[in-house]
Amino acid sequence: MSVKSWLSAAVTAVLIMAVLGAAAGFLWLAVAQPAQWEYREQGLVLSEGAAAAQFGIVAWFAVIGFVLSVVFGWVLAVRRAADGWRLAPVVIVATVVAALICSRVGYSFGPPDPQTVTGLQPGDRVPMRFELGAVSPMLMWTLGGLLGIVAATFLRAPEPVQGDAVTARSEP
Repeated sequence: MSVKSWLSAAVTAVLIMAVLGAAAGFLWLAVAQPAQWEYREQGLVLSEGAAAAQFGIVAWFAVIGFVLSVVFGWVLAVRRAADGWRLAPVVIVATVVAALICSRVGYSFGPPDPQTVTGLQPGDRVPMRFELGAVSPMLMWTLGGLLGIVAATFLRAPEPVQGDAVTARSEP
């Protein structure tokens, strides 16, 4: 296989995962329920129960990304098995790009920053912004992609090798 052919396949895989990352961002917005800030005279307050809901945003991001990336890594490993170890850097780049795009979709199309909302009355609730706050949820995407490659490689039937078959038993 030529370098140009492999590079073309790698770029295509990254672009496909980028589109899937954008779709995952909208799925993330649809399924994750953001925590609700409550406006009081002192300002915005996040109750203890609402703080627990903040974890839900990050957990959904990680779960969606992990599942999507496992499937992506699996499909890529099955379809491009001849590329061997070169699939790993492609999956790493593709999943990082997809995770970044997904997080930007959530950030851009999700609720605004609660501090910028005006005209609030005491008792009003404002949803928390879709933010991750750390890099580790994005790493779940990469872990999933690599796990997909490993699983597909491990479960692939071994190719028969010429000369390995025993044709006759020797007598002592």
